[in-house]
Amino acid sequence: MLTLSDTIKIRIGRRGEVRSVSIQVTDVPGYPPVYNETCETPINPTGKDSGEFLFRFDGSVEAETETGEVFAARTTLSKPLERWDSLTPFFEAEASNCRFQHIRVLRNLNDLVAAEQLWFGNARNLSCRADVSNAEFSFHLFNEEPTDGYLNFMYMTTLIFPTKSTIRFVCQVPPLGKPVRIGTPPNPTKIVHVQSLNIAVHPQGCPVGKYGVFCLKNCTCKNGARCHGFNGACKCQHGWQGVACDIPKPDIAATTTPSDSAAIYISSNVTIHCRVYHMIIDVETLTLRFPNESEIMSEGVNQLDIKVFNAQLHDEGPYTCQARDKDGKVFNTKIVLNIICPSNRKGELCDEVCDCLHGASCDRWAGCVCPPGWTGTRCQTQCPEGTYGKECTQTRGCQNGASCSPSDGRCNCTAGWYGSNCDGACPQSRYGWRCRQVCSCKNNATCHHVDGSCACVPPWGGRNCDRLQVSQPTLLIEILVPLSSILLVVSVALIVLCKTCDVIKRDAHEAEVLRELRRMEEDLAQRLQPGWLRRWKKKISHLTPGDLIGEGMFGRVIQAQLRTPEGDIPVAAKTVRAEDPQTYRDFYREAAILIVVHEEKDHDVRNSNIVQLLGMITTFKEKYILLEYSPKGDLLWILRQFREGDGDDQAALLDRFLRYAVHVTRALGELERLRIVHRDVAARNVLITVDDVAKLADFGLARDVYTTADYVSTTQDGCHKLLPLKWMALESIETSEYTCQSDVWSFGVLLWEIATLGKDPCYDGRIQLSFLQMVGILRQGIRMERPPRCPEDLYRLMRSCWRDVPATRPTPEGIEKRLLQLLRHNIIEMETVL
Repeated sequence: MLTLSDTIKIRIGRRGEVRSVSIQVTDVPGYPPVYNETCETPINPTGKDSGEFLFRFDGSVEAETETGEVFAARTTLSKPLERWDSLTPFFEAEASNCRFQHIRVLRNLNDLVAAEQLWFGNARNLSCRADVSNAEFSFHLFNEEPTDGYLNFMYMTTLIFPTKSTIRFVCQVPPLGKPVRIGTPPNPTKIVHVQSLNIAVHPQGCPVGKYGVFCLKNCTCKNGARCHGFNGACKCQHGWQGVACDIPKPDIAATTTPSDSAAIYISSNVTIHCRVYHMIIDVETLTLRFPNESEIMSEGVNQLDIKVFNAQLHDEGPYTCQARDKDGKVFNTKIVLNIICPSNRKGELCDEVCDCLHGASCDRWAGCVCPPGWTGTRCQTQCPEGTYGKECTQTRGCQNGASCSPSDGRCNCTAGWYGSNCDGACPQSRYGWRCRQVCSCKNNATCHHVDGSCACVPPWGGRNCDRLQVSQPTLLIEILVPLSSILLVVSVALIVLCKTCDVIKRDAHEAEVLRELRRMEEDLAQRLQPGWLRRWKKKISHLTPGDLIGEGMFGRVIQAQLRTPEGDIPVAAKTVRAEDPQTYRDFYREAAILIVVHEEKDHDVRNSNIVQLLGMITTFKEKYILLEYSPKGDLLWILRQFREGDGDDQAALLDRFLRYAVHVTRALGELERLRIVHRDVAARNVLITVDDVAKLADFGLARDVYTTADYVSTTQDGCHKLLPLKWMALESIETSEYTCQSDVWSFGVLLWEIATLGKDPCYDGRIQLSFLQMVGILRQGIRMERPPRCPEDLYRLMRSCWRDVPATRPTPEGIEKRLLQLLRHNIIEMETVL
């Protein structure tokens, strides 16, 4: 603590009596304020009367209400609320560690009511943690002695903010002692448990000449000095010093134009300034010495400006400004000039290409400087699961299968979970994604928080537990009263009981499959009518196996004969080999899609371009999907057969195969109307019937019977999967999002297969690609090249299917019209109906 003492004389009264007065001035801690650059805030350009805070606070909360619902809200606080009647609270901003402490007494009635709810709800203290070290956000509620029968409250908020950028805090709310009312009558919300509370603090700065958390204090900085938003400390310009930067400082400075180092690159023009400030004695000489030891000298001047034209790497290095006065005193200062490489260049000679992805900047020495969420030499790799932020150095513990956003670390919860870490199960009355679905369970049944399925309490049953289950044997015994027939009654009862068990077992199996389908595709599960498995069931004894058509690790396809009342018919029977959950999910998903399509009231099997379903076998040991048999094989095999021929007319072949493409668009249109996604539209999955009609097939299992070159192995949600990477849309690769628009992207690849007569898709000259390589290529706008002899209009149609934004891609109906126009243009007579 510094103490200054002095004695002054003053005149008192009319006679001018002189008395001596001793004055002692004591400096308090924190003065003069320190300009801390680590938490420097921006200048808010909105003007003097913006009325905004130094910081903007974004808050989000998820909580369980008294009625069992999930309350979710977001709010932004960037300026004082209108009901705040006093903006003169005790406020402290420390100089050295970027710390705010704010104490405010509550006066407004609504604020007092809210504080009382928090107080009696035991939510008096709130501490929030951040991923940035030394950051702190806390809230404490205090209760003063009551006056006039009312409680008086004040709160203290502490914020330690050791950075210039946004910080996100995750707050831990203690268990509430009683429900806390939020909102005003007549319909307030009562919170019983707070699952997550997140606060993001954004420095937004004060207007010019203002500082403090409320931007109400006036800066004292002079002569162009910068005022710190926290405490009003001044950052002086060259030639000035003092707390307010109002004291001249004999000085010599070296600066450049442009002043931003990022604008000084090869071939740019740079001006180096040497300037002398506030020298009482005239300057005799002013010299600028270059890195190569050459120099330029001027006499009798206070400023020297030297321009470097077409700057090159040899112009890098220290430049020394030297001033000599007439007494021979010498003043020196240096500035180091760093010549950066042009955009997208790096290396000592700037002869290497950065080729950065995802908006990364290129540094001459470090190479690609990745934005948050990306890593790798070209920023081509997203942060590994569970990590996020700059250079993927931060970690986040997302739970229950949730994924972590690589940019900011937010947890993307799966269905049935919510909260900051996705560690809170939906309340009993809610289920599904973000707990938005309302349970329909009745009679004290337990609702599953993920899929909404009901666990009934006897004697209730049914999907919603609203059906009273009565024992069939009891009813039969009551009807068959004669005691002499007791033996017969028991026999009949046992027979009925066995049949009832079969029905219950079958219904239970259907319900179990339905729950699995809900986890994969909710829309698909909702379209299935009860009894869907039973209606399409065939007996294993009616199937006569034949030759093997295809086989893989998980499934196989055989040609077989199915016995029907009209006689035996040939079928293609698809079955599973591995007994793992994912394989069975794919099996039932394919069956469910075909059943939904075939049971649609407007569906015409004869005129459909989706492969016909003939039945299912779902015994314990053997499971088959029975489909119409297509002896001509798939489109890919046919394309490659014609590719091997030398004398075929390529134009005629293209026109023929485009007719098949029209058939596929009709199949996609049918799926789009039902909001069903295929996920693997490719030439290998299009069958050609005896009548030369193309039909879309293979909605799940058949991918395993093809070569592994067409599919890339990956693990998602703990399950092993084979994905058709080169046919997948960009959003499907990045976020596993599949829509009808992503099927359109795949159809564009199918058109490319047709134009090349079945060649393997090739991106950027490479056939084998990883997921990260594919994302990098597509994000750069690279697409497959136009095949030789492919009409320009057809290639333009392909490119429209491969647009980044799904909504801008053509619809199946639009594609069909364009294909028909192409065929008419080539004077090909084409049937418009099958």
